[in-house]
Amino acid sequence: MNILVTGSAGMIGGYVVKGLIEKGHAVIGVDRRASSDQYQAFHQVVLDLSSKTETMSLFDEYKIDRAIHLAALAHTAGVKDTSWEAFKKVNVDCAENVFEACEKHHVPVLFISTVDAIGMVKGIIRPETELNPISNYGKSKAMAETRLKEICGEWNIYRFSPVYTPSQKRDIEKRYYLKYPNWAYKIGEGGRFEVLNVNGAVAAMVDWVEKKVDNTIHVIKDQELLDVNDLINREKAEGRAKHVLRFPRWMVVCGYSVVKLIFGKSNKTYLLFKALWPFRTSE
Repeated sequence: MNILVTGSAGMIGGYVVKGLIEKGHAVIGVDRRASSDQYQAFHQVVLDLSSKTETMSLFDEYKIDRAIHLAALAHTAGVKDTSWEAFKKVNVDCAENVFEACEKHHVPVLFISTVDAIGMVKGIIRPETELNPISNYGKSKAMAETRLKEICGEWNIYRFSPVYTPSQKRDIEKRYYLKYPNWAYKIGEGGRFEVLNVNGAVAAMVDWVEKKVDNTIHVIKDQELLDVNDLINREKAEGRAKHVLRFPRWMVVCGYSVVKLIFGKSNKTYLLFKALWPFRTSE
């Protein structure tokens, strides 16, 4: 099939393109910058999805069987504008343009969202769990999920757990590093977190292409939990994590209560919340 992949030059995009082509599909990759990847079945399109006209024209020009909307503003490292407006433009407005083009051309779409759209929720997470996003990233993704349901007739939503690649682990390193590579930390006896290796993310997206589209939401994660103690031991064995700070859980819970009292539901309280009550989609 001909698969549209937005964000094809991003951290995960290159892996997805490769995975789809290895399965025999052709890929139309869309990004604001060109990728260095070159395959016979890979057609690169440099395009700003904020242009509704150009986005619609893309669907007119290419025969597209399915779309994977992966493009997003997620990480803020090196990003000058981290305002709500910036997140809304990329994660909501651009997404709407893709969704409208998909609906007009009867193209099923897989929207890649995030567990950050769930926000500060304790207990086991279900697809029907009411969203309570805190960060601009989480709020924008939650809003885009709503717009997808309103616009498109054929869709699926995959909420990714924090994704890591062999070379980019910033989403998981914050669970056990105060300052990489020497200052690690753990709370209490050490936590366990749901994360997602990029290979698992790619496998889920590639499999979706041949699945029935059923308008459902799924959390995508590794089968094994990330164990902070195991990771710190590995880091120490490789000469990193020279200093490990251990914080009693009661102390962090008290600190969370104080920070929440001062700042309310904010990015500061959200980071502590995730450290104390990490997402769980199963017992």
